Amino acid sequence: MAKNKKAIDRVEFITMEKQVDVMKLANKLLKGVPLIVNYEEYEPIEANKVITFLSGVIYAIDGEIEVIQPTIFLFATKTDYKDGSLRKFVEEYKE
Repeated sequence: MAKNKKAIDRVEFITMEKQVDVMKLANKLLKGVPLIVNYEEYEPIEANKVITFLSGVIYAIDGEIEVIQPTIFLFATKTDYKDGSLRKFVEEYKE
């Protein structure tokens, strides 16, 4: 992965499905891949479990979570926000 790419160019968009491997998502975050996760079609109780787990990962790597829409979250490190591309994306799509 090229570290010189803007953060928005490294983002992975994830649509939650019935069976999700939350450890794979955590590993992506640990490798410096910002995630935009859509929980729209996911059961609320299960979504809350995933959000809670990923929140712990984000805390551990000194990151931030942005709620873009009620069922869409951005998980990224504070470093990823520094180039401004993620902030711009959030401002554009946030409800």
